[in-house]
Amino acid sequence: MKSLSVILFSFAVFAVPALSWAGLKDVRPCLSEHIHEALVLNKERKPLYMNLSDGKSKAVSDKLIWMERKLSVAVPFADAWAAPYQAAGIPILCQDFISMSETPKFQAQNPEGPDSLHNYRRPDIAGIKSRLLELYKAKAYQQLAEYADKQIVDLDQKPRYNCMVKHILESVRRMAALTPVHAQKSKAKNKVSSEFLSRTVLRSHIMLLDDSAEIDEVAAPLQAAGLPIVCQDVPYIPWP
Repeated sequence: MKSLSVILFSFAVFAVPALSWAGLKDVRPCLSEHIHEALVLNKERKPLYMNLSDGKSKAVSDKLIWMERKLSVAVPFADAWAAPYQAAGIPILCQDFISMSETPKFQAQNPEGPDSLHNYRRPDIAGIKSRLLELYKAKAYQQLAEYADKQIVDLDQKPRYNCMVKHILESVRRMAALTPVHAQKSKAKNKVSSEFLSRTVLRSHIMLLDDSAEIDEVAAPLQAAGLPIVCQDVPYIPWP
């Protein structure tokens, strides 16, 4: 995360001055807004889950909030980097992320009731990351999106588990599909290609899979007991 902050800051140094001529009316810090909304939601729901789980959910909420706090340090630089593109009419980052207002309403119990924890399986994160990074390095964005989609379909076989990993894979899928779209638009407007920005944010999401799997593993016993923590705390992210 530290290296991502350094990279984004370096580019923000050049991006921020551009705002003076690019104009501000079409510019939004969409990624910062997304992380802030997620942080607010998880802080609000933390005591609700703790009351329902006799405090057992605290570790899950704390891990979610900690991950979002770490991200909140870096994302303003990404938004600054994106601003000149947005001012030129390219909705980079804003189109890539789904509003937290799409998050499911809070429910105290999974409508399907409890489940056996034996049905939880931790995904092969090392293998998934390896393949995603291989396609990332090859700039095979459509294949990357399709591979992420395949993993999502596999995880959907047990929808109450691995919800954070699934959420990140949905985000990776969407960003990968949009990367060449934004790049083509930026070139059409005679701007430096936006591909490097998209790639930086895309790679950072791939690297979030480890933390996400850890969150899912801690959440699994609670989810097996019927508490829909994490799964109802993230919005569905569709293909663009």
